[in-house]
Amino acid sequence: MAFFNDLGKGISSHLKAFEFIGKHGLWYYFLFPAAIMALLWVGGFWSIMSLSDWLVEKAIAWMGLEGTAGDDWLGWLQTIGSFIVGFALKLLFLIFMSSYLKYIVLIVCSPILALLSERIDEIVSGNKYPFNFPQFLHDMLRGIVVTLRNLLFETAIIIACMFVAWIPVIGWFTIPFLYVVAWYFMGFAMMDYTYERQKLTIGQGASFTRRHKGIAIGNGFIFSMILLIPFIGICIAPILSVVAATLSVLETNAEENNLRQQQMPRV
Repeated sequence: MAFFNDLGKGISSHLKAFEFIGKHGLWYYFLFPAAIMALLWVGGFWSIMSLSDWLVEKAIAWMGLEGTAGDDWLGWLQTIGSFIVGFALKLLFLIFMSSYLKYIVLIVCSPILALLSERIDEIVSGNKYPFNFPQFLHDMLRGIVVTLRNLLFETAIIIACMFVAWIPVIGWFTIPFLYVVAWYFMGFAMMDYTYERQKLTIGQGASFTRRHKGIAIGNGFIFSMILLIPFIGICIAPILSVVAATLSVLETNAEENNLRQQQMPRV
């Protein structure tokens, strides 16, 4: 029951986040990921396509599918095979790169997300966090470390599931399981910006996330759904989800503190 309550909180908090952003005039934060995406698109698209072309060329040469149309039927067959293999490899490469694009954007946006989460905390709790550059640098680096940590864990699980996927019946559940794993780690990354201000270590933050995995999965689920919107999604998702995660964690902390106070023996 607690899991589903947390799951509902992780999902519904995005609507609260949208209203919160509008109420407090925080729309300008959306400009930062949009600018980063524009730079990545202009500077990175050509590099990605060039790299994919090179990899496809090497793969086709290694498979012996280099052929010249018009030589004979074998040449035509090699040409067709080269086209099919090249198209499949290019598509696979682009899918693989796009799946990690969210992590690239999160790493680059880490300073902005840290500041935004801090601003949300100040508005909600009334706590003041005077700007301190060493602390800001620490928060930014921690956000990057957590994102990379989650990326490594997620990649390891994906590789493990590639072997399990061949097992009859059990393998059918690997794809939905991988989606849930991706949502969990994405939600964890969004929630960790609040953990840092609470002076939790990464391990303590991971423990809190496991206790409230429903919040992380719900947050990551909405994040992933927003990403399906071409271009605009990646500009909206980081800002909206970090606000939602901050609100969820603060609300959960308040609930747990009230519960502890109620359970304390009265003198």
